[in-house]
Formats: sequence, structure tokens, C-alpha cells
Amino acid sequence: MPAEHQRPPLILGTAGHIDHGKTTLIQALTGVDTDRLPEEKKRGITIELGFAPLDLGEGLRLGVVDVPGHEGLVRTMVAGATGIDLVLLVVAADEGVMPQTREHLAICDLLGLEIGVVALTKTDLADDETRELAGEEVRELVEETCLAGAAVIQVSAQTGTGIPELRSALESAAAEARARTPREGPPRLWVDRRFEMRGFGSVVTGTLIGSPLRVGDTVELQPSGRTGRIRGLQSFGETCSEVRAGARCAVNVQNVPLAELNRGLLITAEGALLRTDRFDAELSWLPSAPAFGNDPSSVELLCGTAERRARVAPIGTESIAPGATGLARVHVDGEPLALLPGDRFVLRGFQRGDTGGATLGGGRVLDVAPPQRRRQDAELARELQLLAGNDPASGLRARVLRAGFAGAPVARLALETGLPQERVRALLTDSGEEVLPLGRELWLGKASARELEGRLLSALRAFHDEHPLEPGMPRATLRGALPENVPVAAFEQLIEGLAGEGRIEVEEKVLRAADFAPRLSEREESIAARLRSAAKGAGLEPPTVADWSAELDLPERVLRPILGHLERDGSLVRAPGELWFDKGAIDELRERVIAHLTEEGELPTATYKDMIGTSRKYAVPLMELFDSEHLTMRKGEVRVLRRRPAGR
Repeated sequence: MPAEHQRPPLILGTAGHIDHGKTTLIQALTGVDTDRLPEEKKRGITIELGFAPLDLGEGLRLGVVDVPGHEGLVRTMVAGATGIDLVLLVVAADEGVMPQTREHLAICDLLGLEIGVVALTKTDLADDETRELAGEEVRELVEETCLAGAAVIQVSAQTGTGIPELRSALESAAAEARARTPREGPPRLWVDRRFEMRGFGSVVTGTLIGSPLRVGDTVELQPSGRTGRIRGLQSFGETCSEVRAGARCAVNVQNVPLAELNRGLLITAEGALLRTDRFDAELSWLPSAPAFGNDPSSVELLCGTAERRARVAPIGTESIAPGATGLARVHVDGEPLALLPGDRFVLRGFQRGDTGGATLGGGRVLDVAPPQRRRQDAELARELQLLAGNDPASGLRARVLRAGFAGAPVARLALETGLPQERVRALLTDSGEEVLPLGRELWLGKASARELEGRLLSALRAFHDEHPLEPGMPRATLRGALPENVPVAAFEQLIEGLAGEGRIEVEEKVLRAADFAPRLSEREESIAARLRSAAKGAGLEPPTVADWSAELDLPERVLRPILGHLERDGSLVRAPGELWFDKGAIDELRERVIAHLTEEGELPTATYKDMIGTSRKYAVPLMELFDSEHLTMRKGEVRVLRRRPAGR
């Protein structure tokens, strides 16, 4: 939009019965005939959406969406009304309120519109009494709707009567109106028209919501996932490098054939949205609609410019009565939709109701990734009430808490809500003590985190009780003590937190409670004393585990933990081949090896064996032991010092 239009762009949409003069009125206001199709000209009715700019002075420009009034084209009307911020309800003075007047007004209510103006058209075709009756009928109709208290302006597009007053009323309404659709989050444009321009390629039009679109941006087409690049942008015929939310725009998309750019497609940023085949919503059921109960009802779902078959069923109650509002789950049949909380939708039946329309109700999306829980679950209804409160922090907190032990990644929360990741982190940080971060990318309910910590500590204590000689529990074994849905990242952060609080100790691949120390029982201490003595007496020719087992008349499974304990406390040194040597004997040999290599520079294998003074059975493991300590290094048939010991 040009720089001179400084106010945030808003979209004005028409509504009203067929042939009540919507298009003619828009032409009188804007100078643009929005009926562009030959069939529209021939029949004198609007069939497709029409668009025009309406300049109201002082930098205020409204984008106007002219919708068809025919009952059979309500889907097209909804497609146009989805992106509007305020409404111009058109009622012909010579006919008064008609079926599509009521249905269009009901749809405006369902879509969350709050501001508008009523134009009583064709006043030149009605006498004073008829005009007065029509005005009273309109005021009575809008009394309980989004247009309660709206200005009712009598106009004639043919004579120009009332046009200045209508422009003034629209200017006042626009000053009061707020942007009904998002002005932040991922850019989203529901395609309502497509065509091809020679030399440029595929072009689509729509009303932009969310963040701006810019020339050169890579965009994603939902639900197909196909990507393209923006080659050019226009807003009401003006070429621009960027369009902001609330603007009508035409987007020239490269690398996508026209056949893949149908109405109902959503253009958005790459990887910005989740596709869903079900969502939970706040649902308003029209007074004219039949009640529906616990069995899912088949409906037509209109959202953005998309149309789907769907099934809808109440949440937390057995039914929703005519005229009531409740919670509901909507299952989308066919291709999924890319939606965000706050998106509005309309539900229609497959036959006309008593008032002449097929609209049943509609509402607001609350959750695009609903949990797998029974619809009658009271906790589900409670969570949705929180999500319905329009407090982003409360909504994020509810999503984290319901994730349970799995936690909620920041990236996933951003996809579910449309909020930037940094804003997600900031809102959660300020949202109270019920949730806490595990690192930068994962959030967990505090109660869940404390329970998981308790499980980890309990698992450690149980392991220590069962294996009192082990230095700790293997990390992988401890990880297995948690539920399967706990992410590895959460486990690692919990371990880091417990270690930071001094409640556990981490040593390489094992973990132990901070107050744990390996301990020998009285019987085990007696066995350990015998092993120490036997190893000292054996020098560089210790018994094997099998020999010790036979000598002490103890199973190897009893001996091995005690040998491991003596290795860890420094009494014994383990060498390759499962040989445990007396530490004193190893220290003495090490000194001799270092002295020889320091003086001679190398130690031939034969000399090495003579120095050790034992058979190959013991000599080779001892050589490999010093190699593994990075003291010596084999070069062919000799050993050399790999490092010079400190102080030498």
C-alpha cells in the first residue's frame, strides 16, 4: 500500500440479499464496477467476489470486498467475509429484510465482526411509509447482533441521495473499528481468485493477514506443501515491494502452475503452520438450527476460502441447543487444513432450514493439535476454557501442562499458536511457576518435572541397594527408568539440574546419588582382605578369576563385584585379560620401565619380558596395560616413552 495511506489497512465487506443493490452502491462509493464477469453483466447479479478501493480522505483507505447475495452462493460470501474488518449491510427499502439478509448477518456474527453500517438502498423506489417500515425492520433485526446500534443510512445509488452521509458513517465506523484478523504471526493469504498474466505467469488474489509479504519471499502452498517464490505484488492495481496485513493484494507466484492455485489454497511462509484433520473450537449454534447431540453431525465447513466436509460433536456436554454456545471438536474430511487459534469458521447443513438458509453455526478455532482424549473428559473442557480466554500466556501454559512428561518444545508451541519462538519463550518465562524451561527449547510442567526427578532419584536408590559395590547406575539404564515419552533432551536437562543442585553425581557414563558411596558388607570385607593379601603375595603373577573362585570356594559372580570395588579404591590394578595385580607390584614395575626408557630410549620386547620376569601370559597384558595408560607406545618390536612422567 502506498506510503501516503498511513492508517492500518482495513477491509470493508458487503452483506445482504440478492439484488438489493450492493454492487451498484459500491460503484457509487468507489467509482469501480466490481461485477467484471460477462455472466454477471448479463444477469445483473454478483457471482464472484468483487474488489475495489474506497478512499475516505485524510489517508484513510478501505479495501472493499463485494460479495454475492444469492442463497446458492453463500460459500462465496463466506470466502469474502472471512478477511473483513467491518461490514456494510445492504437492505433494499422497497423489499425490506429478506432470507439472505438474515443469513448474511448471522454469518457476520459467527465470524466475529463487531463494527458496521447499514445502508437502506433503493430509497428512490419506495415511498416514505415503506422506507420507514423497512428502517424499523432493519433496526429490530440488528438489535441482538454485531450491528446493534449501527447507523442506518437511507441512500439511492441512482440519484446520489445519502451517499455523502454514508461515506461519513463509514469513516466513523472505520475510526472505531479494530483489525479483526491477525496482524502478526505467519503471513497467510487465502486464495479467492486466480488467473494468468502473459509474461508474468500465475497470479492469485486474497486478503493478507499476519506478517507482511515481500517480493522475493519463498512461500508454501497449503495443504499441498508445494513451494514457490513471490515475483511481484500489487494492491488495488498499485505495484509494491511489500504488502501488509489487512490489504487486498495480488501475488505473482513463480514456479507453480496455475492448475495448482485453486480457491481455498492458503499461501503462507515455509514451514510456518501445522496441517490438521481435526481441531477443537468454541462453537455458536444458530437459534434457527436444529439441536445436535453426542453423535457427530455431518456438516459443510467453510474456513477462509476453503470448503470441506466435516463432522462436529460437542465437548464436555451431551448436546448444544439452538442459540447456545459450547465447545466442540471438528473432524475435517478430505485434505487437512492449515489453521491457527482464533481463526473463524462457518458450518452449514445440506438442506435449507426454516429461515431459508442452510447455515447452522460457526465459531472460533481454539486448538489445532487437540489431545487424544475423550470429548466428555472434564479436564479437556477445562483446558479449552483456558484457551478460549484470549490470554496467550495462559494458553501456552495450558499446552505445556497437558503435554505431561513429554514436555512442549518451543518450536512446536510456535507452530500450534502462530507466535514467534522468542515471544513463546518470553510469555512462558513470565507465566508463573507452574511451568519451567529444560534448556532453551523445551518446557515442562513443574509438577511433571518434580515427579520425573523423584523417579530418577528412586531408580538410583533402588540400583544402589541392589548393587552396593557398583560406583553408580549406567546413564542408559537410568534413562530407561523414565516413561518412553520423555524426550532425551528432557532427561539430560533433569540430570544436569539434579547435579547442579548437588543431589546426584555424574561420573563419565554412570550416575549416583550424592550421598552414596560403594560399601562392603562384613562378609565382603573379609573376602576383600583375602584378595588383597593373595594379590600382594602373587606379585606379577596373580591368579585368574577362575583360580580365585576355586581357591576361595566362591562363585565368580560374587568375586567380580568385589574385585571391581578393589580396583576402584586403588588396591588392585586391572590389566587386559581380566587379571588383577597388586598395585604396589605395578607401581614398582612402572618405575623400572620408566627408568630403562629414560636411559636407553627404547625397550625391546625380549628385554621387556626379562624385566617383568614372568611368562607371556602375564607379560603381554602388563605391556598392554602401560600402553593403555599412554605411558608407552609400541614401535615394531620395541616400546618407547609416549609421555615423560612429571618430575623427570
